[in-house]
Amino acid sequence: MKYYQEQDILNMERVNDLLENLPDFMRNYVSYMATGSTSRRTILNYIYDIRGFLTYIADYRKKDVRTLTPEFLEQLTNFDFDDYFLHIDAYKRHSVNDKVLPTTNQEAGKARKLSAIKSLYNYLEQYRLITINPAAAYRLKLKHHKPVITAMNVEEVNSVMQAAQTGDTLVGRQKKFADRTKYRDTALLALMLNTGIRVSECVGIDLDDINWKESRINVHRKGGGNDPDVFMNDNARIAIRDYLENERHTDDPSENALFLSGTGHRITVRSVERIVKKYTQGAVPGKHITPHKLRSTFGTNLYQATGDIHLTSKALNHSSIEVTASHYADVDIRQRQEAVEIIEERYNQDEK
Repeated sequence: MKYYQEQDILNMERVNDLLENLPDFMRNYVSYMATGSTSRRTILNYIYDIRGFLTYIADYRKKDVRTLTPEFLEQLTNFDFDDYFLHIDAYKRHSVNDKVLPTTNQEAGKARKLSAIKSLYNYLEQYRLITINPAAAYRLKLKHHKPVITAMNVEEVNSVMQAAQTGDTLVGRQKKFADRTKYRDTALLALMLNTGIRVSECVGIDLDDINWKESRINVHRKGGGNDPDVFMNDNARIAIRDYLENERHTDDPSENALFLSGTGHRITVRSVERIVKKYTQGAVPGKHITPHKLRSTFGTNLYQATGDIHLTSKALNHSSIEVTASHYADVDIRQRQEAVEIIEERYNQDEK
């Protein structure tokens, strides 16, 4: 079974657990979402957000959240929505060990929660469970700030790659452990920095997804993107070859994952986050670099090298023109091959 299929199953298991304490109509809503193109991860996130909204409204009206009905939700007004979004400005929640944690929601989080709420109401209206949709016209008064993209420049990219190869920025046990995983860590970083793939796409790669003859990898795109093929340049291809020849080993002959943990099984997203943090903290101390920032680094350097927003959008497999604030143009396979060659040349320019 492919990694993304396993994750889909786990996400739906979590959804079903959440549904145990939600109104009955929520099961039909989940079925409605699952029959479309919505990813299982998105469904899970929506259920978390809707659960928070329904729980707050039920508590506010002194009701059991499981007894809420579409007719009840139909009677809510803008004042109810205002109260909820004011509540999530700053509130307290309980962690799994019952610690009270202060929690806030930034504007992006509020917008996502409203999107989930509107999705539920749209479903109720479409299936004629309500006749009036009070969420349809509701708008949040958000301050729209231009997002600041954190990315590494060419010198910083090279510093991070050198840190992975040598462990020079590490100390103590961290350095000792890194000596046993330097080929894997170098390959991980090289692949993400030279292709711009998402961390979930990276950990989901299997050995048989790699086409060495054509220097491409078949990845399962977030949201089921249209272009599953990611092309490797020499930087990425050589790093992966070195890892496979020198370091990758497992006692499980059925394990097909490309990147393995110390136990010989597929590495997790959380582990990749720790790897990125480990090498970038010392190599790029002035920036908070995450796996997604490696993707931003690829996109930023590719656009600076080419000035071609369409090529950059295609190489990043963006799903909408809003992501790049430009018209989403078609780019053929050869242009996507050129994208990884261009980024390789840019990364290596100061070594010439």
